[in-house]
Amino acid sequence: MSQPRRRVLLVGWDAADWKVIHPLMDAGQMPTLERLVSGGAMANLATLHPVLSPTLWTSIATGKRPFKHGIHGFTEPTPDGQGVQPITNLSRTSKALWNLLGQEGKRSVVVGWWPSHPAEPIHGVMVSNHFQRALGPPEVPWPPPPHSVHPAALTESLAALRINPNDLPADAISAFVPRAAEIDQQRDQRLGACAKTLAEAASVHSVATHLLASQEWDFAAIYYDAIDHFCHGFMKYHPPRQEHINQRDFELYGGVVNAAYRFHDMLLARLIEIAGPDTTVLLMSDHGFHPDHLRPRIIPAEPAGPAIEHRDFGVFVLNGPGIRSDALLHGLNLLDIAPTVLTLFGLPIGEDMDGSVAYDAWIEPPPITTIPTWEARHEVKPGGTMGLHPPERRLDAAESQAALQQMIELGYIEPLGDDQQLAVRRTVRELRYNLARAYMDDSRHAEAAAILTELFAEWPSEHRFGIQLAMCFRALDRITDLRAVTEDLATRRRAEAEAASAQLQQALLALRNDRREKLAAGESPPRLKPAARLGLRRLRSLARYSPAAIDYLRGYALAAEGKVEEAVRQLRSAESHPAAQAGLSLQIGQTYLQMRRTSEAWRCFRRAHRIDPDNAHALLGMAQCALRRGRTDRAIDDALESLARRYNNPLAHFTLARALARRGQPADAIEAAKRALEFNPNFAAAHTLLAHLLSETEEAAAADHRATADAIRAAKRSARLRRASSPEQAWQPPHAQPPAPLQARPHAAPPEPTSQDPPGTRMTHPPTEPITIVTGLPRSGTSMMMQMLAAAGLPAFVDGVRTQDEDNPHGYYEHEAIKRTARDPGWVHEAAGKVAKVVAPLLPHLPPNLPYRVILVERDLDEVLASQQKMLARQGATGAALTPDRLRAVFLAQLARTREWMAANAAESSLTISFFEAHTDPHATAARVAEFLGCAERAPIIAQAIDGRLHRNRADR
Repeated sequence: MSQPRRRVLLVGWDAADWKVIHPLMDAGQMPTLERLVSGGAMANLATLHPVLSPTLWTSIATGKRPFKHGIHGFTEPTPDGQGVQPITNLSRTSKALWNLLGQEGKRSVVVGWWPSHPAEPIHGVMVSNHFQRALGPPEVPWPPPPHSVHPAALTESLAALRINPNDLPADAISAFVPRAAEIDQQRDQRLGACAKTLAEAASVHSVATHLLASQEWDFAAIYYDAIDHFCHGFMKYHPPRQEHINQRDFELYGGVVNAAYRFHDMLLARLIEIAGPDTTVLLMSDHGFHPDHLRPRIIPAEPAGPAIEHRDFGVFVLNGPGIRSDALLHGLNLLDIAPTVLTLFGLPIGEDMDGSVAYDAWIEPPPITTIPTWEARHEVKPGGTMGLHPPERRLDAAESQAALQQMIELGYIEPLGDDQQLAVRRTVRELRYNLARAYMDDSRHAEAAAILTELFAEWPSEHRFGIQLAMCFRALDRITDLRAVTEDLATRRRAEAEAASAQLQQALLALRNDRREKLAAGESPPRLKPAARLGLRRLRSLARYSPAAIDYLRGYALAAEGKVEEAVRQLRSAESHPAAQAGLSLQIGQTYLQMRRTSEAWRCFRRAHRIDPDNAHALLGMAQCALRRGRTDRAIDDALESLARRYNNPLAHFTLARALARRGQPADAIEAAKRALEFNPNFAAAHTLLAHLLSETEEAAAADHRATADAIRAAKRSARLRRASSPEQAWQPPHAQPPAPLQARPHAAPPEPTSQDPPGTRMTHPPTEPITIVTGLPRSGTSMMMQMLAAAGLPAFVDGVRTQDEDNPHGYYEHEAIKRTARDPGWVHEAAGKVAKVVAPLLPHLPPNLPYRVILVERDLDEVLASQQKMLARQGATGAALTPDRLRAVFLAQLARTREWMAANAAESSLTISFFEAHTDPHATAARVAEFLGCAERAPIIAQAIDGRLHRNRADR
């Protein structure tokens, strides 16, 4: 008898929060989720930082942190660097669950995942996150976006299932806003926003239920973003009413959020019904959303500013065969989802994944196997497919621009304005900043500091870069640099706040005068343009100078320098400021703790805990204070509570180990100390504690830990000495001149600071060896040229991820880092003395003024197009939705930009090679290449690398 088919349904509710769910379940208003929880295992699910949905959902799907999977924000530069597009899965550098399962022959249904556009050619069906976006009135044609469905043959039938907001019945709207009929929609657009979000959620659900019922599937991943959108729009009106919220607005819109959760409970019921009782259901969210006194009153006037409303804990529920009932799990985070799903299918976990399995969810824990990585695993079981995009895949520019509007309206990105190059620079800036925050979240402060130093130098008015850089210097024990950046921030911030306050008053006065004149003339006052509103928001933000963070950083630096009394004065000043919320109280408390002022530290941690009882760092601080005070049992309780919320904190495990050792539980203490070292192998104090605990039973192991601790401490001392003896490496303020004056006009946005070089392109130590670049259009012969240069003895900058196939039987000679050049060209310094293949669209993104040698390979465009089409056909992909003539024009423009870049950056060290001549006269071509490289004697060997059999798509045939 055959085994029943194992199926897993993963349901994503963006921003769902237990703080909203529990009261609704208690009131019987979410019966489906109540049954799922009572019959399964639930948990708080810790998020990652930065708390940005595209990066988080990609971490969920891959089990990896952002610096491994490549998705770093909401938008990215277009491949030609001339504009901005929504983030796409084309930037993802790791396989997702559906790719791994496809290799194993398992079929997936993926609907709406963010980002999943363009739809990947997976083993199963994928509907991208652009498919449901509602556009225009119902009488206007609403074609589905190109490349939003795989297989494409399903596009039209699925498009008919979508719901236009204008087609929603009145009772659907009144379920969210009962007094909707009272609203003047000409003046109040919020009802329209509610309808749009509701319709898009219904479209996702309609498509998902149809596919679950009609397709064969093993794994389904259905993503709903509606709770996040409803919360960003309406959580401010959620009860209890905040004092700054208008009473009528509260009465009109106060029930929207709860209605959204009830709506999702109904959708979940239908998904579970279709999936069947033998399906394992995993419901989760990427983060929460503050529904209470922690709701921010003001949203920062910066990209991704609305993310401040997010809470650090989402929801997790696992229900199915073999799973415990009514169980509460602890210590889970987003990175644990992919390993858990793989374990449900009995598949190995990649050792390069950053998460763990939710092991305690099973009644009988399953065997867990591992492999080094799935990325290098290329074999595919019969009937399956890996389902990855071909490397040449690009997004159509028109659909990119159309898709941007949604995120602009939500406030996640700024209006692009007329200056596209500035928009590109801002986009690269945000991607780099998010990457730095991701490094910091993994305690990789050195990598983060390198990025933040560049960003703060390029954008000195972006004080968040300086604040985060100061935090990195604090973590790296770079106290002199911490003092320098803190003083620079204080001076700059105060001056800019004063300037912004004056300019804001002028702008508001001009607006009032303009309004008065229009009314006197009998005219309607003009509405502010979005750019003007954004400009005023920026001025208000800059004018609100809060010295609390600066006082804290000064206090920390003074404490590190041993200036205790001065430090205490600064810290108390920071404490007393109204803006000193939970996060700042925690930082102040840690500083007091390091100064051994336990009472002051306890006060700060207790304040942070009262503000946010779920704050893991506040609980840990209280545990540390309890341990100092000799209250061992309390220290253990608080440390366990902290770990229940954030399990991957080595300091919490270490604190627990110390407390357990003090209570006379050495075996438990050893396990806790080992767990601390799992998360931070360089934790010297944990090695010392283990050495002490093992000294009587395992002397050899104790000696190893003792030696390791000594080595770590010695390395830190050496690093401090090197910094002290190398003042040229000290941090320098971004600019010697005072901050540039701000401008604000009633109907325009203030200009951004500018710089000659885009952020992220400056190098502290430029390479001195030549960097040889092979460039050209995809399928123009660049791989052939790489083979020729390898024959000449040049080492190739490659990573071996993409192996040879029928299209390139001798190999591709590529490196994954090069594909990310548009937003991160940092790989260039690693290619010094080597040869790297950079396709023509990416060449203009290389940093200028470096020792390049460039070889451009040109090929007849008809041959290039034919070769690309055959390669796409073999891979089952369709390519760009452009006519051959339009595609030819795009390629010609790319080649023109390539030649312009070569003329500006490698005029005396460039060579152009004809693909046709290389095959018709390989010896002459090889001689030219050898002469260019300065190795004429190797010309015969270079000629042998040209394989004439591979000139398969000829224009003369």
